[in-house]
Amino acid sequence: MIELYLLEQLDAFHRCGTLSAAAEELHLSQPSLSRSMQKLEDTLGVPLFERQKNRLALNSTGILAAEDAGRILSSVAAMEERIRLHDKSLHTLTVGSCAPGPLMRLLPLVTGAFSDLSVSSGQDTADHLLQGLRDGAYQLIVLPRPVEEEGLVCRPYLTEHLYMSITPFHPAAPYKTISFAQADGQNFIMYAKVGIWEDIVREKMPHAHFFKQEDQAAVEQLGQQSDLPLFSTNITIETIPARRKNRLNIPFSDPEAKIAFHLVYRKADEKRFRRFLSLL
Repeated sequence: MIELYLLEQLDAFHRCGTLSAAAEELHLSQPSLSRSMQKLEDTLGVPLFERQKNRLALNSTGILAAEDAGRILSSVAAMEERIRLHDKSLHTLTVGSCAPGPLMRLLPLVTGAFSDLSVSSGQDTADHLLQGLRDGAYQLIVLPRPVEEEGLVCRPYLTEHLYMSITPFHPAAPYKTISFAQADGQNFIMYAKVGIWEDIVREKMPHAHFFKQEDQAAVEQLGQQSDLPLFSTNITIETIPARRKNRLNIPFSDPEAKIAFHLVYRKADEKRFRRFLSLL
């Protein structure tokens, strides 16, 4: 049986090209690494190296062995990650979303339905969330589009509508609705973690300027002290009182200003989520 550390050292030698460079990466002495490579040859019963004065190089068999070692190490790393994620999923429910608004509605429901678990959340792109669900990094995700994939369940969740939040003295105050084209070129205060909404407003308003704030509280404070417009949605207007205080919220009229979000989870978790889904 080949010991795993020997494959790790062979892989390092193959990648680094020289004994000295591999030994430095592995934090080993060169004699120690040389002994390990000799032990690997003895274990396999075949020569892996061409030995010349002051030089050690892989022969064709050694190159084949090193390539296989790299694949084995990748498989072992993937196995370890799957095991860790599975164990974590037994104690933690991780929810992911491509925008913050849906999480405002979702997390209180999840926390109430799974009081025996630790609930965590994160934001990422739709593609990364979907891959994370497949890999087990997430158990429940919110996507801006429906998904049809074997082994996954997708159901409509909610629709979020984007608004421009302005002071009563803003020129757009009399408007009932406003288009992205009409708002283009203005300066906006924007929360840095708005996810997919940032992609949309940057595309639809290429001449606008966005002053991003990492902290949501800073956005609200600036909104109270500044005449600059903010972005709101039907969800943030409902959940953040400051968005209703001394501010008018004008809905954007463009089709892109509405997103129909969907909940996606693994079919294997359908029984687990039954009680939670009944709350929606």
